[in-house]
Amino acid sequence: RLGDFFDENLMQRRLQDAITKLSRLQRYDGSWAWWPEMPGSFYMTVAVSEMFVRLNAMAGVQSETNNMLTKAFGFMGQEIVEEVKEIKQRAKEDGIEPMFPSFKALEWLYLCTLDGRELPDDVEDANKYLMKLLKKDIKSQSIYEKALTAVVLSTPDPKRALEYAQSLKEWTVYREDMGRYYDTPRAGYSWYDYKIPTQTVAIEALQRLTPDDHQTIEEMQRWALQQKRTQA
Repeated sequence: RLGDFFDENLMQRRLQDAITKLSRLQRYDGSWAWWPEMPGSFYMTVAVSEMFVRLNAMAGVQSETNNMLTKAFGFMGQEIVEEVKEIKQRAKEDGIEPMFPSFKALEWLYLCTLDGRELPDDVEDANKYLMKLLKKDIKSQSIYEKALTAVVLSTPDPKRALEYAQSLKEWTVYREDMGRYYDTPRAGYSWYDYKIPTQTVAIEALQRLTPDDHQTIEEMQRWALQQKRTQA
């Protein structure tokens, strides 16, 4: 099985097959749904788009995925514009200063940071509004959310992003046999943030913000490898 990963032709066929299937599953409005014939899902669209953006950086498949990503960003961008309109409307009607609205909005900002593309003016305005809310102190963030926030702030507010990176390190524990990992309810279990995704997104944030801290990053990678060894 390990040998399959060094068979370039086999891997390329598998990659192309997956891209073709995802292209067929994408809806006319640029979204992906949980199942065919269901309405498009923002969260599912973010999940697929995030994988494409990462693959573009790692494996060079941008030409095959660019059209799908362009349509997906169109769908997601308009969803965010509508969400910001609703936030402003509620704030106006209730007279209450809004807090950062949702995990959905945080994931969107994270995806925009990874991809780096230019967005329509109305989407950019919505993103700027969300960024102002994001910079407010959020005490109840999970480790996963803290790592996403560190990545999002890495360009517009690098000093604050480094504070988040330091916090990510301070929440870890270390065992010689296991490596460095999170042993806290803030690194919770669920379908989207069980331990391994939390660990990998934290590693990604630290690689982006403190790339010279090889020891911490390698200790965290060791834990991730141990988990995959246990599972597979």
